[in-house]
Amino acid sequence: MLKNISSIKKNATKDVSIAIKEDLGSGDITTNLLGEDKNKLSLATVKSNEDAILCGQIWLESTFKNIQKRYGGSLKIKWLKNDGDKIKKGQIICKIKAPLRTILISERTALNFLQLLSGISTKTKLYSKKLNNKKIKILDTRKTIPSLRFCQKYAVACGGGSNHRFGLYDQVLIKENHIKQKSSTYDNFLKNISKKISFRKVSIEVETLNELKTLIKYKPNNILLDNFTLPNIKKAIQIVNNKNSTIEISGNININNIEKYKHLDIDYISIGDLTKNIKSIDLSMLINK
Repeated sequence: MLKNISSIKKNATKDVSIAIKEDLGSGDITTNLLGEDKNKLSLATVKSNEDAILCGQIWLESTFKNIQKRYGGSLKIKWLKNDGDKIKKGQIICKIKAPLRTILISERTALNFLQLLSGISTKTKLYSKKLNNKKIKILDTRKTIPSLRFCQKYAVACGGGSNHRFGLYDQVLIKENHIKQKSSTYDNFLKNISKKISFRKVSIEVETLNELKTLIKYKPNNILLDNFTLPNIKKAIQIVNNKNSTIEISGNININNIEKYKHLDIDYISIGDLTKNIKSIDLSMLINK
């Protein structure tokens, strides 16, 4: 989905439309005070005030195009860096030529997206660098800001991470609260599930080694070890022993301890921190006199 440029633009247009409606409301009453000066052609630059990984070009462009469509005038955006590129403190990222009103109205919304998404891509790159194992994929989760899941997952991809399921509709993932509702033994619960869907299409969470020993004979597509200690993860790897199931670990994994998992024979590490605890990148937009 994230490789489809038309899908990315469609989602960016939707995100931006909501953001502009929230910010612009009935009109920019401050910019209107400028009279005819607000229509003069102006040049603005976007600069990074810290090292980062850039992300959010399409959202910035969509913001400016939305305002241009409302008020008219020309618009030119020249990017000096692309999504996924490293940017340095003090570096100019892009140049924008448009009527002053377009720049003033677009500035905050455009930067909000660019700063937020660059923050996510930068954090993801840091996790990847700390892990330093290309065989293990870093996954995002559904712990996202409501209505901004697509752009946040796009940012994870720009930072070198991979996307877990987008929602409840695109992958079967049986978790703790599903299992707790079982009215029989864990084994019978699994048998009933297997009658409804092939386990080759299922990811299932386990919380103990005993659950894993029962589950492994069903050969699920993916096994999620939730909140396992490092010694128990190693035991779990021996139990699975490449029996046609991939292994994913999750829970209490952060930037300070991810390195200790780098030598494990696992496939995925899913990390809610990528999209839940976000530090936006410091960017600024300056209008030339």
